[in-house]
Amino acid sequence: MPLAVVIAVVLVAGQTLGHRSAAFTAHRTAVRTVLCAVLVGACIAGYALVTGRSPEEAALSGQAALGQLAADPQSWSVGALLALVLFKGLGWGVALGSLRGGPIFPAVLLGAALGVAVGGLPGMGIESGLAVGLAASSSAVTRLPVTSTVLAAALLGDQAADSMPLLIVSAVVAFLTATFVHRVAAPDHSVAPEHAGV
Repeated sequence: MPLAVVIAVVLVAGQTLGHRSAAFTAHRTAVRTVLCAVLVGACIAGYALVTGRSPEEAALSGQAALGQLAADPQSWSVGALLALVLFKGLGWGVALGSLRGGPIFPAVLLGAALGVAVGGLPGMGIESGLAVGLAASSSAVTRLPVTSTVLAAALLGDQAADSMPLLIVSAVVAFLTATFVHRVAAPDHSVAPEHAGV
């Protein structure tokens, strides 16, 4: 449950950054969009420099990196996973309101990365962390806990049956947390991001 809360807070922060980015690029759009693109590029380069891993992991929408992470989570160090969350999260937030891409899969990758990163904690396990990350992140960004549970189950494949209670609880907790944080933060949604990315 604490992991689902943290994932929801991180993703709502990214969405809030996306709303602020959209408001920023609403005036002097061309110049400010270029500035946002440079910032996203700096995030991608920062990830590659800090981790020594491929910048594509932070640059693309997340489907490929999510598949790699799910297939071989042990090949990622905790530091690389946290760097991915930091750099890709910032880049995703900026791009959410100013550039193109997808709003769902980058967030799901961030949740999965957080889940795998804490998988080594006592009583957790990498598979459980991945399951929580998938369900919680999807639920936090879509606000559809049932659909998010089904999506996470589909992504987990054969492991889904054993993880179903964990998926359901994680999706509901993340949904409730994201709803609460959105109400408390109450960002100005008058300029909603039309595109999402990174």
